[in-house]
Amino acid sequence: MSIPTPTVTQREQWMVESKVSEIYQLFTSLPPHAQALMLELQRDQHMEYLNKGLNQLGPSFCVLDANRPWLCYWILHSIALLGECIDCEREDDAVDFLNRCQDRDGGYGGGPGQMPHLATSYAAVNSLITLGGEKAFSSINRDKLHVFLLRMKDPSGGF
Repeated sequence: MSIPTPTVTQREQWMVESKVSEIYQLFTSLPPHAQALMLELQRDQHMEYLNKGLNQLGPSFCVLDANRPWLCYWILHSIALLGECIDCEREDDAVDFLNRCQDRDGGYGGGPGQMPHLATSYAAVNSLITLGGEKAFSSINRDKLHVFLLRMKDPSGGF
């Protein structure tokens, strides 16, 4: 019996694990004051990366096309966790984008014109709640969302 050839994903995962292990080994070998410097949160760099992601993600993110409300949520929530805000134009763009993901029969799809499902609906609504404000809140068609949630509900009470 032959050993299966590792997939590209497996090889890439092993490379990431190896790199993380190297960094961790280096970290544990340092004195405490040097460890503290390594652990300093680079807020400006984080914000730069997050704001860039709100504008346009690189081509490697195309595989996440059906998860775009999740990308919005992760970025917006990260910005909120940093105690920062986005400018009004980006906020309007995010609300407009999520509104285009909203299905006319309720729920949110993974992108404009995609079929709605629970996971991306959760991400879209959380994104809008994270943004806050009248425009974000009023963009949620609550009646249709309620109907969608009831449609998704299993007779057992689960989803």
